[in-house]
Amino acid sequence: MVSILLISLAMLSNLLQIGGNPQVIEQDGPYEKVALTDSTTMEVFLTSDSAIVVMTSCTPQCSSCARVYNKEWIPIRAITPPFSSIFPLASMDKKTGHIEWSDNDTWEY
Repeated sequence: MVSILLISLAMLSNLLQIGGNPQVIEQDGPYEKVALTDSTTMEVFLTSDSAIVVMTSCTPQCSSCARVYNKEWIPIRAITPPFSSIFPLASMDKKTGHIEWSDNDTWEY
């Protein structure tokens, strides 16, 4: 299978142009996790006709957003958590692409 990172370079071109250095953290079949920066990761799960993407940024509170893209990396739709949250946190099952949401609104002082 061609690396998801290579497929998604069009989407990451802006990051690369400003000096970013994406690093593949994990790759397992149609799943790939990429560190975009020290505080931001992207999880991608490829299906036959689309890509499910979870972006998580921790600056300082971790928060995620998720979207579905077509093969040309054009956004099809946003995936939102099933609850209201200022800082929703998503994790992706690397075997199925299923997204689990948790509420990350709890601040520790």
